Parts: sequence; structure tokens; C-alpha cells
Amino acid sequence: MRFGFVASPTYRTGATDAELYAEAGDDCVFAQSLGYDTAWFIEHHFSDYFPTPSPFVFMASIAARCPDLNLGTCANVTPWYHPLRFAEEIAMLSHITRAELFIGMGRGSAPMEYEAYGIDQNLSREIFAENWEITRRAFTGKPFSVDGRFTKMQRDVVLRPVPARERVHFLGAISSQPTAKLMGEYGLLPLCSSAYPLHLQTQMLDEWREASNAAGADAGAGATAMINMFIADTDEQAEALCRQYGPLHFQQQVVHYEIGQANYDGIKGYENFNRMMGTFKKLSDPANIDSWMKLQLVGSPTTCRAILDNYRAAGITNFIIHTATAGIPRSLRHDMLDRFAREVMQPQAADAQRKAS
Repeated sequence: MRFGFVASPTYRTGATDAELYAEAGDDCVFAQSLGYDTAWFIEHHFSDYFPTPSPFVFMASIAARCPDLNLGTCANVTPWYHPLRFAEEIAMLSHITRAELFIGMGRGSAPMEYEAYGIDQNLSREIFAENWEITRRAFTGKPFSVDGRFTKMQRDVVLRPVPARERVHFLGAISSQPTAKLMGEYGLLPLCSSAYPLHLQTQMLDEWREASNAAGADAGAGATAMINMFIADTDEQAEALCRQYGPLHFQQQVVHYEIGQANYDGIKGYENFNRMMGTFKKLSDPANIDSWMKLQLVGSPTTCRAILDNYRAAGITNFIIHTATAGIPRSLRHDMLDRFAREVMQPQAADAQRKAS
């Protein structure tokens, strides 16, 4: 198993943006010292919900402080990027850091972000596919031109700087079985959410593997999932923390995604999102959080280890530990990251080493 952590500015009443960015940067130094191997950066725009419009800018600053810390995105919304610029910035990052880059990509789901950028959300799937194909071709290191539906470039160019391709890994965000199939067809590694029961995770990953095999890609790689974590002496204490802070996370999402105002029924490829967003609204009430809590890493160290075993059985072996949500005090975030590293990560690593020997 591999363990990373979410490194994003986390809204706190009265804190300036500069303070939030500085704290997230210090979190990277702290978490690396505990043994976490990857800092993962979220992209969002125009609200207090993880205000990181350019994960790549943030990653470059962290690479200067922690050059051996792996860096990842969860995820870049590629329809909002010019694909050539996207590929160039990743290529630059591959030389700014000495570590691995994990570039998670998705379509995003907030209508207000699409509207602000003047991009038709109905075309998000087609734009995503074309932008990934351009990025893939750019990363071959060979001259190429583009005559696509959304991007046209009538002369051959070669990506510069030449990327350190062996250290760059591309992942596709998976939120349904059709999406899983598409990401497998594209040859992208799976980036999962912990919002779904494990039997659905297994079904989605089966779809991904089948499509990945058919496309001739590597279907044997373990999946990556972001998962919220609350750890304490007892399950009851951890659950109390989740009931206290979990709803705040969903309350922010209600505002950011304009839940109750945005109508997804008329947006191609998002027909089921009204139901999903309605669930987010329910989860903003502490009385309804228990169903979501059961899908997360919530409990004593012993319980957390058992939950990880269940995820591993479903095919998920790489984890993005999420403690950076709204309202969680920084001291509590650090305490939980520290305890998880000492009492869950390190025993897991020791067990794996014993089995290997």
C-alpha cells in the first residue's frame, strides 16, 4: 500500500488566502516527515471550496521545499485547459521535482465553473477525450500537429522541455461504470472516490480492467482512492469527530456546486448528478452522515487497518488520506495524520515486509 495526503488550502473563518497557502505548504513538510509519500492537490475555482485554481503553481512551490516528495493532482479538470499548455506545464514540473508525478484528470461537475470559463459543459466528455489524446501525443516526444474539433495547430512541434516520462503517471477520475470503461479505454490509471460502497468500487474497477486490457494498457496496476480519515482511541470517539466535521465538508459543497439551483438533467453526461448532489445536501446534516461515514477511514487504529484491508480486497492499494476539510482545526489534522502514520501505516508496512520475506 502507498499513502499520500490531501494538501490544499482549507477554509477557516478569518484566515487570509496567504495564511491558508502557507499552512498547506507546511503541512507537506510535516506529512513527509511522517512517511506519507505523495502530496495531492485539488483544483477548484471561484469559491471557498479548496481555492486552488492552479495546482501546478502550488506543486512547483512544494517541489522546491520537498524535492523528494511525490506530487499528484486529484484532479485537474482538463476541459478548462489548453491541452498544449497543460502538457508543457507537466513537463516542466517533471524537471522541477526529483520525485514522481501523478496527474489525475477529470471533467469536473460544477456548472458555475464551466459557465465562468465560457465552456459548454455538454461538451465536457468530448473535450476531455481530445485533450487527453493531445497530451498523450505530446508525451511521446515526437513531432506532432493537431487538427481536432476544439484545438487546431497546423504545424509540427515537439514538447519542450522533454518530459521525464518515466516519472509521470496519468490517472482518470472514475465516478461510474461508464466512466471506468472510458478511462480504461484511454489507458489511464484509476482514480476513485470513497463516496461509493465497495461492491460498486469493485464493479467499476472490473469495468476499467476489462477496457484497459482490450486497449492493451496495464490493467494490473492498483487503483488509487481519496478517503476521508478520522482516527481516535475508540471507534465512538472517531465517529463523534466525523459527525462534528464531516457535515461542514458537505455544506461547503452545497454552496460550491449550487445544489438546489443547478439543474444537471439537461447537461449531457451528468444526467444522474441531481440525485448525487441531493445526497450531498442530505449529508450536510449531522443526522444523516452515518451512511457516508461507513465508507471512510473512521475508527480506532485497529478499525482503520481492517477498513484498509477491505479496500485492498476491492483492488484499491493507493490511498489519498483526506483530513483537510472545512472546520477541522490544524492541530487536530496534524494529530490524526501523526497517529495514522504511527499506528496504521507503519504496522501495515511491517506486515507487508514480513510477508515478502
